[in-house]
Amino acid sequence: MIAVVTGAAGGLGAALCRALAARGYAVTGVDVAPGPDVAEILDVTDLAACRDLAERLRPRVWINNAGVLAAGDVLGQPDADVRRCVEVNLLGVINGSRAAARVMAEDGRGHILNIGSLASWVPVPGESVYAATKHGVRAFTLGLAAELRTSNVKVSLLCPDGIWTPMLHDRLRDGHAAMSFTGRRLLDAPRVASAALDLLDSGSLVASVPRARGAQVRVLGAVPELWLALAPVLRRIGSFNQRRLVRRNAEERS
Repeated sequence: MIAVVTGAAGGLGAALCRALAARGYAVTGVDVAPGPDVAEILDVTDLAACRDLAERLRPRVWINNAGVLAAGDVLGQPDADVRRCVEVNLLGVINGSRAAARVMAEDGRGHILNIGSLASWVPVPGESVYAATKHGVRAFTLGLAAELRTSNVKVSLLCPDGIWTPMLHDRLRDGHAAMSFTGRRLLDAPRVASAALDLLDSGSLVASVPRARGAQVRVLGAVPELWLALAPVLRRIGSFNQRRLVRRNAEERS
């Protein structure tokens, strides 16, 4: 069985490639940058390239994992950063899903797994553009699943909490990204990859990692006024955790 993983040069993408390979999949990891787990260079914002890859490989599994984090006040963020975040995180998922769904529908089977975030459910001050793309990924995934419900093509969404990967390594001193650090501890990529395989096995529509945090944000997402009232407290918690991680990293290097 063939599996495609986008964003394979990153921490979660690499972990997904390795977890799938351990399950016996023939994995093609793709990214715009080279890496140990990158088999082909692919820009997910290029629909024609996504379609060419899908037609050529005809995968059984396609995981839309490629993503970037745009942190900052909306009015002050560089236009290029905003555009890149939207194009990679949302348009890239749409492109990959459309390309994969077409060949999977022709072949009569397949599974598309989109990587969302706990930010798919709630407002995230300081990461509003990023959260908007993840809200979009959730809406798109659910809509696509409904459109494909009479086919043998499954569509799923995985929403993890913050993951200790290079995406967050570079944000430890960025106050705008504090909301990504509100959990008691950051997840590691292999744990999230394991949850992704569990979701592929179960065929469920949506799963969160960890489940308890997922349940919390889904409830709070239904009452956005409450979440916004709590946001200042959560940002302080995130800032504290950032400082704690900076100190820990400094101690480990010394």
